[in-house]
Amino acid sequence: MAPHFEPPLILDAASRPRWARIRDSVLTALLWLGWLYLLMAAIGTLWMPPFVQHMLPVSPPDHPLEVLRLALINVMVASVVCAWMFVRVLFERRRFAGDDRRLGFAPPSDAEVAAALSLPSADLTAWRGAKRLVVHHDAAGRAVRAETGT
Repeated sequence: MAPHFEPPLILDAASRPRWARIRDSVLTALLWLGWLYLLMAAIGTLWMPPFVQHMLPVSPPDHPLEVLRLALINVMVASVVCAWMFVRVLFERRRFAGDDRRLGFAPPSDAEVAAALSLPSADLTAWRGAKRLVVHHDAAGRAVRAETGT
């Protein structure tokens, strides 16, 4: 019986190489800085720092409540998406009952392969031991004969 697998809610990246974690950290920091750079336009609606108009072609909206309304809509959409993803993770944990779905399927048995090829299962053992195997099929796709070589 396979050991019980308890999937984490957040994947642990400690098994990744150190350089990959550092690269991801730097990339994440650059993306956050880019986001903050673009956020300055929104901040400028409430308080316009003197350098913002030199960095971005922005002008404040007519009323600050427009920005607050858009910010609340964004927060609500982000909250719904995060809640949906969290509920989905909990649902799948319960649905798969801790089974690790990343494992491959079990290979078919000799009887299943023999039935699919319309052959006796004893022939498959000899076929697996052969160094060279040529299988001849008829027009319907059934195996007619096999040539084995050592």
